[in-house]
Amino acid sequence: MTEPKPTRPAVFIEKIFPVTLLNKQVYYEHGGNPFKGLHRWYSRKPLSFSRASVLGSLLPDTVTMEEFEYLLGLNRRVAGHPDSTTKLYKTPPSPERIKQVHDLCEQTWGTRTPTVLDAFAGGGSIPFEAVRYGLNVLASDLNPVAVVTMKAAMEYPLKFGPDLQHEIDKWVKWVGDEAEKRLAEFFPSQEGETVQNYLWAHTVVCPSCESVVPLSPNWWLYKRPEKQNLHKWCAVKPIPNLAEKRVDFELVKGSKGKGSTIQTGQDAYDPNSTVTLKEGEGKCPNCDELIDEKVIYSQAKSEGFGFQLYAIYIRDKKGDINFRLPLARDLEAFGKASEDLDSLRLDPVFSSSIPSSKVFAGDKTDELLNRGIDYWDKIFNPRQLLTVSTYHFLIQDIKEKIIKNYQSDHASAILIYLAFILDQCIDKNCRLTNYDSSRANVARATAQHAFGFMWNYPEVSGAGRLWKSCAKKVFGNFQSLCSYLGRTSNQLLPSDKTMPGNLVFSCSPASNLFSISDLSVDVVVTDPPYYKTIQYAELSDFFYVWQKGILSDIYPDFFWMELTDKNQEAVTNISRFRNMDGNPEELANRDYEAKMALAFAEYFRVLRDDGVLAVQFNHKETGAWDVLAKSLIDAGFEITASWAVSTENPQNLHQAQKNSVSSTVLLVCRKRDPNAGSAWWDDLRPELANLVEQRAPEFEANDIGGIDLYLSAFGPALNVFSRAWPVLDSSGVEMRPEVAFGEARKAIANYRFRKLLEADTAGFDPLTQWYILAWDAFRAREFPFDEARQLALAVGGFNVSDLAKTHKLIDSASGTCKLLTPQQRLKKRAFSTNPDEFTAIALVDGLHAIIALYLEEQSIDPVRRFLKTTGLLSNDLFMRAWEVALKAIPHIGDERKRMVEEKALADLWLAMDEIQAKVLYVQPELAFEEGQMGLF
Repeated sequence: MTEPKPTRPAVFIEKIFPVTLLNKQVYYEHGGNPFKGLHRWYSRKPLSFSRASVLGSLLPDTVTMEEFEYLLGLNRRVAGHPDSTTKLYKTPPSPERIKQVHDLCEQTWGTRTPTVLDAFAGGGSIPFEAVRYGLNVLASDLNPVAVVTMKAAMEYPLKFGPDLQHEIDKWVKWVGDEAEKRLAEFFPSQEGETVQNYLWAHTVVCPSCESVVPLSPNWWLYKRPEKQNLHKWCAVKPIPNLAEKRVDFELVKGSKGKGSTIQTGQDAYDPNSTVTLKEGEGKCPNCDELIDEKVIYSQAKSEGFGFQLYAIYIRDKKGDINFRLPLARDLEAFGKASEDLDSLRLDPVFSSSIPSSKVFAGDKTDELLNRGIDYWDKIFNPRQLLTVSTYHFLIQDIKEKIIKNYQSDHASAILIYLAFILDQCIDKNCRLTNYDSSRANVARATAQHAFGFMWNYPEVSGAGRLWKSCAKKVFGNFQSLCSYLGRTSNQLLPSDKTMPGNLVFSCSPASNLFSISDLSVDVVVTDPPYYKTIQYAELSDFFYVWQKGILSDIYPDFFWMELTDKNQEAVTNISRFRNMDGNPEELANRDYEAKMALAFAEYFRVLRDDGVLAVQFNHKETGAWDVLAKSLIDAGFEITASWAVSTENPQNLHQAQKNSVSSTVLLVCRKRDPNAGSAWWDDLRPELANLVEQRAPEFEANDIGGIDLYLSAFGPALNVFSRAWPVLDSSGVEMRPEVAFGEARKAIANYRFRKLLEADTAGFDPLTQWYILAWDAFRAREFPFDEARQLALAVGGFNVSDLAKTHKLIDSASGTCKLLTPQQRLKKRAFSTNPDEFTAIALVDGLHAIIALYLEEQSIDPVRRFLKTTGLLSNDLFMRAWEVALKAIPHIGDERKRMVEEKALADLWLAMDEIQAKVLYVQPELAFEEGQMGLF
């Protein structure tokens, strides 16, 4: 990298970054996390990664890696080994660490509390970590649901502390008690039981026999796989009732039988054999006729689906789970709830508690519209809607009293948390929720980045259980967040008490930061949206329509629109361009790219001239990275470093022998010298390659290897490419950043192969080089095809399409590729194990031939004869290929999961003295480490 300007402080993140440490810390954050649990948001970067991004951008490059680890929150190293027990996401920095960070910031930035900005703040991971260090924080997002979520996760825990819950408890209890009085008659229980959930199926009318048919892809009620639960399996069985044009049900209980059956005495029942919906088509149990998918959706749009209650999930006096069929009393209660809702819709006061907004016709909402859900109140059955609307009405009823009894911020906090409890209730109690029989629990409606319509769905008992359980979850997460922020005081702070640092939230687009002055921000750390990956506005309407009713008069600037703002949102939303001239996807992409360019221009305006911009980005396609880098360069930035951190669970990847494609890369940027001028690509290319190879050993010394090494090399490559602009080829045509990516890959591929070989690479064929480097980079059998293509371009010498078609080294489908085993390649006749017929196109064919022969014959002698007859035994390059393959193919400690290639080559080496004499191999003692991530 170039030397920083004298006036520009060099920062830690431009020198190095603790990639391996963060890969492990991110793994800890998979699972329960109160920061994620307080309220649903659709994408949150791990807190540990966000913390390192903020501190790395602020602290000077004189800080050592060991010092950086300590300031992050880890304990001091012992005998050179870093702390492996502390979980950063749940560990607030100590006062001593905060003071040291402030001291270093004062030396570097001239202020103890620099200003950190994120204008795509979303779920709030970046501002949350900046707040934990008492910095000045500016956080904004276009989406009101995101902004109030951040206020609830940061501002109010800091300002009021954990005792705020005591203030809210009485209001939570009042709503719960009052709701129970109003709703109890609609949720009857028999003596000795407590109803937990009602299980429903959507219904259509069979066009052949006019029967009402409940549609479901399964009829399981309880299928927990643990040994102690195998005798309690339970399901329902549809019973035809043609005479009354309906389908009845029988309850089947028993022990696990053969396969997925329930054994009841001499009989066995398979709930999968009586399904009424399969691959989109329905089947009528009364007449056995199929119901076409088009007929189902036509009925949904014209008349709406019906609902049939087929089972009730209860707990007995002992608290044990049980199931029963619905009784007349249960059906009558539902009918009465429906009638009551119809009456309340006519009440002008209560009806305002029922959302009346239409569903926006968008990319993710098509799933709802195609099933007849064109208004947001239709995602509920009548009793579910009565339940959540009653909660909403009761919160509205006490809102004026709360506002009158408390100061402004205090009242706002109480109402936001009440709104969050309601949001949890909606998420757990609508027609989009899912009942999981393998765990006997209810999965929330917003678990995915889409609206998943469920053919059978649970309804939680709404008289008391739903509100109480959701309140418990919200406040359990609130208490933990107070602890995460180091806020444990037992006294409420006065409303005018200054919080640590300065925390400002705003609801505005990143393309228009009108409230922030020029050159006023020290550091920008941001996680922008990624093309069409997540449609935030469409998805968050699910909550917005309910929050608006409670919070619009408290935050009128947030909730002034009927639905969330899709027009200013920086995502690729194809639905907005369907009726325009031109290709909708191309138009949507251009719209996204234009908005990102405006956002980066705003970042450039507000950032001080010596400030740092750190951009977190996660996208699988190379083209997206080229566009991002080009946007940054066009905005006036040069890129000084790049680092990659995995966001996948590495243990799962090992078991699947897959390479993660979900990596987050951090691009570190500075304002480019306005007098830098242009440059010629032919002049920059050798400098770029030399710098990448020069930095590679430094990266490796800090435990950066595999695909992380390629990703980290993009930093120095882009630094050379972006410090002058434009970069022109010999004919004067402007070059794009993708050429820098290509040169960086080529430089690292050459560097790694030379290091593995420990000698001159002359004589090695390109296919074998590619094969060795694929194992070395991805450390997994399966990885994205685009990455295989990029590595092939870096190696050169063959067409990437020939990897599958001609050489049969990989199988590729749906954007991924898989390295074939030697046995698989032999079946495809990629080579022969007959020594008289064998002709090696590449050295890898020889390696695979002896492996396949050894595995087939389970003997050393055929391999020995093959090597002698083909001359491979005396081929020095072949022996070097054997040696390098044993270095590159990962060794897994579990014998059952070892790669067949590595195990066979190691076994043959151990058994054959003549191979040991020519191949240097040190048997590994440790199991294969964490998996790596994708190369864009």
